[in-house]
Amino acid sequence: MILETNKSSETEEVMVLVLSHCILNQATRWWQEGKLIERNQGPIDQIPEFLSTHKIGAVQLPCPEFGFFGNPRPPATKDKYENIPEFQAHCENLAKDSARHLKILVIGAKNPKIRILAVVGVERSPSCGVNCTPRKVNGKTRHLDEKGLFIEFLDSEMKKYGLEIPLMGLDVKRPGDFCRKLTNLLNKTSE
Repeated sequence: MILETNKSSETEEVMVLVLSHCILNQATRWWQEGKLIERNQGPIDQIPEFLSTHKIGAVQLPCPEFGFFGNPRPPATKDKYENIPEFQAHCENLAKDSARHLKILVIGAKNPKIRILAVVGVERSPSCGVNCTPRKVNGKTRHLDEKGLFIEFLDSEMKKYGLEIPLMGLDVKRPGDFCRKLTNLLNKTSE
């Protein structure tokens, strides 16, 4: 993949985004019998288009929920997943592997250097939420301003490797808003 370069330094630099799995492959999103299949087909259209237009590479994270539960599966809250020790261990192991992979990606790229712009989670996901994660509060599902289980582990593991990468949340119902945030991030990085 040809990536955008930064001409202001001797070493060329390319940019990548680290994406939650279902952004590029919605087939792994939770699905139940009787639900429309259209929401589980292909990528979230605007994202690959944005990446291609701006010559930004992509790293696709594994989907912890699909890898552990498959489909169909019911919607869940972070509380539910926290009460499944095997799933917690699964998320932690995936986070360790992913953080190690990202560190190798950064240190292995001498010229061009790879710059990871952000890790992108999916809002309202119990695993990959960044600022909006479902929890049970007084018997009702509420969306709280906290990280999902996998993103929480990933953020911690990246910090152990010295990777200070911003986290961004994508609302799958409003991908255009996310693309505007990415444009703002790109404008800040080019200054």
